[in-house]
Amino acid sequence: MLTASCHCGNISIVANNKPQTLTSCNCSICNRYGAIWAYFKTADVKIKVKKAQPKAYFWGDEMINFMHCSVCGCVTHYTGRGEGDQEGMDRVAVNTRMSPINEVADIPIRHFDGADTWTFLD
Repeated sequence: MLTASCHCGNISIVANNKPQTLTSCNCSICNRYGAIWAYFKTADVKIKVKKAQPKAYFWGDEMINFMHCSVCGCVTHYTGRGEGDQEGMDRVAVNTRMSPINEVADIPIRHFDGADTWTFLD
């Protein structure tokens, strides 16, 4: 199991399992967010919101909703904006910077070159 929550606790996330690896991406948005992502099937993640609904940010091809808490501003996760079976649409990426350190400390981090080659660097 993997858990995450924004700073104020408005958004909490529970995933049924731990990922084998995490991803650090250097694209323009992930680099600015400082996020380290864990990927899950949508059905394997429960997202709870206490009071204020999260806000989405999207840009470019508008295929990803980067979700942040509308109270404290933390980026908690992202989801695809496409339909059905399109590649990557049945996925939730959880920002493990919102997870307790001891839950993710032993998971290897892969580095993804989202800024240029769209390949893993390691």
